[in-house]
Amino acid sequence: MDGRPRVLVVDDEFGVRESLRAILEGDYDVRLASSGEEALGVLGREPVDVVTVDLRMPGLGGLAVLEHIKQRDPDIEVLIITGNGCFESARQGLRHHAFDYLTKPFDAEHVRRVVQHAVDRRAAVRRLKAGPESLLAELSHEFRTPLNVIVGYSSMLREEGASTLTQEQQLALDRIQANSGTLLGYVETLFYLAELDRGLVPLATSPVRVAAVLGRVRDELLARAGEKGLVLAIDAPADLVVATDEDKLVRLLRALVDNAVRYTQLGRVALVGRPAPAGVALEVRDTGPGMPREVAADLERTAGSDGAAGARCGFGLWLVRRLAHVLGASVRVATGPEGTTVCLGIPDLALSERPPADA
Repeated sequence: MDGRPRVLVVDDEFGVRESLRAILEGDYDVRLASSGEEALGVLGREPVDVVTVDLRMPGLGGLAVLEHIKQRDPDIEVLIITGNGCFESARQGLRHHAFDYLTKPFDAEHVRRVVQHAVDRRAAVRRLKAGPESLLAELSHEFRTPLNVIVGYSSMLREEGASTLTQEQQLALDRIQANSGTLLGYVETLFYLAELDRGLVPLATSPVRVAAVLGRVRDELLARAGEKGLVLAIDAPADLVVATDEDKLVRLLRALVDNAVRYTQLGRVALVGRPAPAGVALEVRDTGPGMPREVAADLERTAGSDGAAGARCGFGLWLVRRLAHVLGASVRVATGPEGTTVCLGIPDLALSERPPADA
């Protein structure tokens, strides 16, 4: 094995197997099986991280393969292959704890995105089960499995009944999907926090374009802000760059902006970036009711990782504290009846790695 995650593609159609191989082989170690029997043989010989399987195959069906996989290793993620508009296979798979489904004809970017999510989930569960957080891993698995089923079913119902559902029914399904997605986000954050506290997510420092990061966070939350009539704006020089961990910075800012959008009912949320002597200064400004003083005080205490010190912070702000600590960032909060501004001092980590001038 070349160190890449291994994906097993199981389908009796040659074209389907080769299409998925072409989409995935650049990023994954891909194995192919043309029948359920052949798939079981591969699973018996070598480790596999993710399986894509068509439930409607002659001989040993995909459902039997799925059940065998879950008996062998319940953490192997399984993706169901279904035809466009044919949802019965997806329903069966989700009922038997499949991770998600892929619809033919394939959209390459969608396939890569879903497979990467499955690979990430598999890796997170394996790491957590190797340490004292095994109970958390088990609980997270128990939470996410029914939530995935809810998201999958509501999505299928939305697509299947697009022309027959009433507006009220469509709104109800949208609400189910939105709330289930939020809960899944909380579960994923629990995984991430546990890994962060165990030192399993090391810093990956690289030059980061601040305006691009702010734009990415804005785009992710623009729809939610728009539903409330909020303006979501960014203001940062296009050439502003800082050496930091881009993934952690995005997560930190996303949590702050998510919190601002949640509690701001009227007006705007702004993301601002400016140069600073030893890095950059970032601000998240909102026109909400103001953050409680005790929460603001807890948020500013980023040193240390103890949960008690940040007990009054909400879930997202707890993540902000931890990520700020890891990035070496300072946090200052100005809050009042006309809104809150959270100021982040993000150090340039490349500067801290340089030797003194007289060394």
